[in-house]
Amino acid sequence: MAKRLLAQAGVLLAACVSVPASAQCVMDGSDRAWLEAALGNWQKAEVAELKLAPAPLPDVIAIGADCTFTLPAGDFSAVRAEPHGETAKLPDGSEVPAGPVSFAMGGDFFVMSLPSVWRAAGVSSEMGLERLMDGVLLHEISHVRQTALADAALNDVVAQQGIEDDLSDDYIQDLFSGDAAYVAAYEKERDMLFAAAAAPDDVEASRLAAEALGLMRERRAKWMAGDTEWLAGIDDVFLTMEGMGQWLIYRHFRSPEGGSASPEDALKAVRRGGRWWSQDEGLALLLVVDRLLPGWQTRAFREPDWRAENLLAAGVEPGLLPHGGDASSQER
Repeated sequence: MAKRLLAQAGVLLAACVSVPASAQCVMDGSDRAWLEAALGNWQKAEVAELKLAPAPLPDVIAIGADCTFTLPAGDFSAVRAEPHGETAKLPDGSEVPAGPVSFAMGGDFFVMSLPSVWRAAGVSSEMGLERLMDGVLLHEISHVRQTALADAALNDVVAQQGIEDDLSDDYIQDLFSGDAAYVAAYEKERDMLFAAAAAPDDVEASRLAAEALGLMRERRAKWMAGDTEWLAGIDDVFLTMEGMGQWLIYRHFRSPEGGSASPEDALKAVRRGGRWWSQDEGLALLLVVDRLLPGWQTRAFREPDWRAENLLAAGVEPGLLPHGGDASSQER
């Protein structure tokens, strides 16, 4: 399920051409500079922010205006380049439009159009295009490190429900966006989490977070119970995955490399209007967890039970762990 699960995610996979396959296939110097820096940002973030051991990159596929560049295992010295037309062919034989795209295919490879392609299409950000794309890379490449546990959590239910072709991080939103009562419950829960993240002190943050946790459990008890109980697992997995990805973007925008944005400006830039539920609520939840649960990175997507609801619960009630475990036994 890894490919299906992450098909809408995107990692920056651009490559510079040391020995171009075609005289036309030479990567623009500014595109290359961005790619090198963005991949370097990830290699720092996986250790400093997510507390992960460094891991080799998967194959990186960078789509330019006229050529597709492939870096096996992220190796610039082994880059391959091929011209393309209106679509670019990927290693698995599929094709994507040669415009602004970004997604990860499980742990196999990343695909991302280069900045020159995004710029030509009119994509912009208040943070600057390259910084926006830095964030996209950080978000999407983080999913690769989550694939195994996400698959373990969802593969069986996805097969049982026959939703292999429909599953994405927008599955819950697509299912309930027409239900006004559900939308109101979701928005109240999301807003409470953002309020907790912005609270003036940890006591107030914990109080608001506990209220948000209660709202989450009420929402799931009403709409994800009985025959639809399986939806809660999908909700929990994608809130965690998307929340971690968005949190990485926020942290980058706040850093010197990302422009040292204020918390308010960084939050606005990451939310981009808050149109996507799992990304927006996931961001709010992870901001709260990061505030109230030190060391959460050593738990989230390291152990099967450490996902959104349990992370939030442990932040609200220090020492509360899934299945009565203790912190030392859960951390790696």
